[in-house]
Amino acid sequence: MELTRIATVQDAFGIQGAVKLYTIGDTGRYLKLNRLHVEGVGTLKIKKLDVFDVGMVVELVGINSRSLAERLKGKQVFAFDEDLPPLEEGVYYYHDLIGLPVRSPEGADLGKVIQVLDHGHQDTLEVRKGLKKYLVPLQAPYVEVKIGECIVLDAPEGLLEI
Repeated sequence: MELTRIATVQDAFGIQGAVKLYTIGDTGRYLKLNRLHVEGVGTLKIKKLDVFDVGMVVELVGINSRSLAERLKGKQVFAFDEDLPPLEEGVYYYHDLIGLPVRSPEGADLGKVIQVLDHGHQDTLEVRKGLKKYLVPLQAPYVEVKIGECIVLDAPEGLLEI
């Protein structure tokens, strides 16, 4: 089963064991999930899930006290790909980008996406070509994503020399 990272545990919420999650992408996509995989803990069923601020507040089966919830702070949270809803045209999950070739507008090989990094307001692609790695802002107009095909990078001068 494939997993997609959807959130990070920010903190405990209340005294009953709920946790606050900072979500990646549109929180609305995750509201019908019935289980989550928490880094270092495993798969847990969701008792209750509510939208909160820039994420969600989630009550998980087996996490029934504030002290247990506090132990999850900073852990990555994943959804099973089979549980995620299909996306509309032009929208993608980060895992869809990993492994895609990166090309210039002229078709020159610039490498391959090895990771997508979530920095809150500005996500980046980590691209590798041979032994060299570089970070590319995942932002129009520099990046055009062609799902299942490639990423076209119209890099500003000097970006790939850093």
